[in-house]
Amino acid sequence: MIPNEIDPEQALAIPHRPGRHCGSSAIRDLLEFHGMMLTEAMCFGLGSGLGITYLALPDAPVPFLVHVRSLGYEERVFQALDIPFAWTSYASVDEGAQALDDLLDQGCPALLLTDIFHLPYFASRTHFPGHAIVAWERQPADGSVLVTDTERPAPIPVARAALARARFADLPPFVHAGNLFAPPSISARFSVERVATAIRHNARLLLEGGPCVGVAALDTWLDDLGRWEREGDWRWTTRFAYQVIERRGTGGGGFRKMYAEFLEEAALADPRIAELRLPQLMADSARCWTALAMALKAGSESECFPAELLADALQAVQASERCYVEAALAY
Repeated sequence: MIPNEIDPEQALAIPHRPGRHCGSSAIRDLLEFHGMMLTEAMCFGLGSGLGITYLALPDAPVPFLVHVRSLGYEERVFQALDIPFAWTSYASVDEGAQALDDLLDQGCPALLLTDIFHLPYFASRTHFPGHAIVAWERQPADGSVLVTDTERPAPIPVARAALARARFADLPPFVHAGNLFAPPSISARFSVERVATAIRHNARLLLEGGPCVGVAALDTWLDDLGRWEREGDWRWTTRFAYQVIERRGTGGGGFRKMYAEFLEEAALADPRIAELRLPQLMADSARCWTALAMALKAGSESECFPAELLADALQAVQASERCYVEAALAY
């Protein structure tokens, strides 16, 4: 049992099951609380969750970052279900904490964005903002807040002050100021047409954007490999990139493995998805992303920067992503 978690029998009203990605599992739990059952993979796919964002941050501990999930994901899940959505943000940590107290006292669980650096149960030495959790209720004894988090099997009490601080972050690309979403009720609409729209939209997200967004970001990353070797601690930069792609709540393969499951589920309702081989093409992309992650991990343990190894792995990812996007845009 994870330290500081409560007995599951004390939290039967909290519909949480371990998941793979913070946002999709948190949204699944919140929807289930309000009476709508969707798989985590379906929640991820409805939000057009796949993305590629490449960032150069010269003054940061990790000077080069890659994110493999799309920005604005949470909002798109609710939009796809016709659920009115807007993040509520706050001017100060104290104001945000008080607002959460009031909502929980009214019986409204809240979807939150947090920085794991400030969540005690992570004991993280690295800032990682944009991490979604759900806050469910306050504990009368000490005012701590029960939260559920991705793969953790049971609710975890978090000190009020720590949770309040975790909800504020200014590290790009995930900037949040106490962001929460706590609807008193949810009435959703689901259809095969909405799934199809999400698939096409996610393909466009991967294809469009500037040099640091979508598939084009892989070209920028390739061009920057020399800088990865020269600037900062390349062993930590490559290790962190490996973690972001394969370990930090992606479900493996830079979220592509879970997205392939979404496509398989969607294909049961629309055979054209299978005819276009979208699940298989996405599974191929997942394998290429995992191979890139393993190359990054091996590089972090090497004596010399693995420029050729990383270039080959990046080019394989490029090819697989473009192959999928072309097929999805034909859907």
